[in-house]
Amino acid sequence: MSEPRTPTPAEVRGVVGGAMLAMFLFALDQTIVTPALPPIARELGDFALISWIVTAYLLTSTCVTPILGKLCDLHGRRWILAGCLVVFMASSVLCALAPDMLTLIIARGLQGVGGGGLVPVCQAVIADVVSPRERGRFAAYFSIVWATSAVLGPVVGGLLTEYFGWPWIFWINLPLGAVALVIVDRALRRLPVVRRQAPIDYLSALLLTGAAVALLVVLSLGGKRLAWTAPETVALVAAALVLGALFVRQQTRSVEPILPPRFLADGVIRPVLAASFLIYGSYLAVTVLATIYYQVALGVSVGTAGLLMIPLMLSSTLTANMAGHYSQRTGLYKRPVLVSLPIAIVATALLALLADRLAPWEAAALMTCVGLGVGPTFPCSTVSVQNAVDRHDLGTVSGALAFTRSLGAAILIAGASALVLGLAVDALPGADATLSLEDLARHELSAPARAAVAHAFGVTFGALTAGFVVSLAIFARVENRRLQDTPGISRAPAPDRTP
Repeated sequence: MSEPRTPTPAEVRGVVGGAMLAMFLFALDQTIVTPALPPIARELGDFALISWIVTAYLLTSTCVTPILGKLCDLHGRRWILAGCLVVFMASSVLCALAPDMLTLIIARGLQGVGGGGLVPVCQAVIADVVSPRERGRFAAYFSIVWATSAVLGPVVGGLLTEYFGWPWIFWINLPLGAVALVIVDRALRRLPVVRRQAPIDYLSALLLTGAAVALLVVLSLGGKRLAWTAPETVALVAAALVLGALFVRQQTRSVEPILPPRFLADGVIRPVLAASFLIYGSYLAVTVLATIYYQVALGVSVGTAGLLMIPLMLSSTLTANMAGHYSQRTGLYKRPVLVSLPIAIVATALLALLADRLAPWEAAALMTCVGLGVGPTFPCSTVSVQNAVDRHDLGTVSGALAFTRSLGAAILIAGASALVLGLAVDALPGADATLSLEDLARHELSAPARAAVAHAFGVTFGALTAGFVVSLAIFARVENRRLQDTPGISRAPAPDRTP
């Protein structure tokens, strides 16, 4: 049996480098496929199913996040992370070789299973080798990974599709995944591995998966393929509520709950999860709507809209890094969020009030301020919840945070999109309740219609401002506990070693 020890700087670099590459793979695959969708539909047919290429990945990755976070606490990080990377690479091969649309969708769902586990497991791995006080700096690095992948994904996907063919957006995962697997495996092999013998709560996993799938299908298809009042929609919502209630009940009885009820009694974890739900959801809703707002309300081209999005995508990394260094220097994490989030609130409020009068560069400047204001919430929320738990709960709490963010994004994006479209439909001749954001971007609008659509975006930005305000009030209630100075693995007993 190995005694816990502080990892060497070389071991920390190896773990962090591999984890960041693995996270980059997951984040890149959320956006790299977008420019390849039309060529895929032309080659494989079944154009009506094309949205499921994206939806299947998001569904499965969201559902497995808390489950795999829990499993890595029970059975060690190395094997769970290696398994996620192997599944991710194997399913990438299936995607590249898919002979038809249905096979591709199934393979993308399997790819989401591997990718969804990378987020909590990589965060737990970092927490093992880096002290909470240092962790904010590394959480800021992850923000850079996410922002970079958001910008590079569509560019790389477009280039690979145009010059080599769409299967190469999946083939590229093999060398990157192999490098990440080798780096992480070598680094983790040299560290002591804590394992706990505990039963896996399969019933909770099934209930959570069923509830999440039902809800996410409604949010993905509601107002598009399914009317919000259709019997199928009502049945899916009812199923999500019943399965969710049964999951909550099961968590109170389980020996090893996937989302422990004690998290909701903690003065840090409870408000951070609630605030992250609103902050991340509101932020992603702004980013999703921004491209359409630039094109439809402000009349810029698709290419110009893409360029105007870059400052929004990158701005959060600046303040995320500043917040990470503040946490490292002071041992505290609350102040950066309380100082920065009002910037996002003011910027979103101005977008709401001036939506029909802004020049494109003025709107881009305000969007950039939204990113600057939200940036510190990413590292600060991660280090705060990880600092609040023991080492054996690091994967579980990381999975809970990732799941909460994903669920908030899905719900608030769907709600914001429905609000914009519901307000805009009256301004568009011939439009009906099946109008989508993509349809909205394709409409040629008169000046009065453009002003009406801009007003619809203004109302929606106002609603998202309210989301930021509520999240600030919630985060203000977070207990500001001083960050610890030792990594998780140095504080944990090591009852077992994996071979």
